[in-house]
Amino acid sequence: MTRSNEYLQDAADRVMITDLLARYVWAADYGTAEQWADVFTPDGVFGADKGGLRVVGRERLIEFINDLYHTVPHLHHVTTSIAIDLDGDRAAGKSQLNEFMSRPEAIYPNLHGWYEDDYLFVDGCWLIKRRLVHIPHPENTQAGKVGEYFEAFWKACEKYRD
Repeated sequence: MTRSNEYLQDAADRVMITDLLARYVWAADYGTAEQWADVFTPDGVFGADKGGLRVVGRERLIEFINDLYHTVPHLHHVTTSIAIDLDGDRAAGKSQLNEFMSRPEAIYPNLHGWYEDDYLFVDGCWLIKRRLVHIPHPENTQAGKVGEYFEAFWKACEKYRD
């Protein structure tokens, strides 16, 4: 069975977007703020569907992820069930998010939800134009031991609210 050039290009684009999402996770969990911002377009947007969180542009993205690194260190993001819709040099996608927090006394499953993304093909590579996080139960990050660990992060997020 032969594959058309369009079919092969779509497959390559899907692989490259999946790689982009892996680079996002590696940078968020083990990289630098600059590496994390590098997966976004220069005017990229990171936000959440609840609470008005909205971070726009490279400098603010770097500031935001540094706040995350300093207030809630040792997070581990798991992105699965990736679905991508291609449209030329643009694409949209969704993926499941599970996040764990490693602490000396335990590893906490602190949140779950999904990402809703817009991607853009720029200068030969795919980048995130907009990433919206949907967390159906954000109150879970404000209760118990997880809530204690996340308290400083939520305070830091106040400067990124609409």
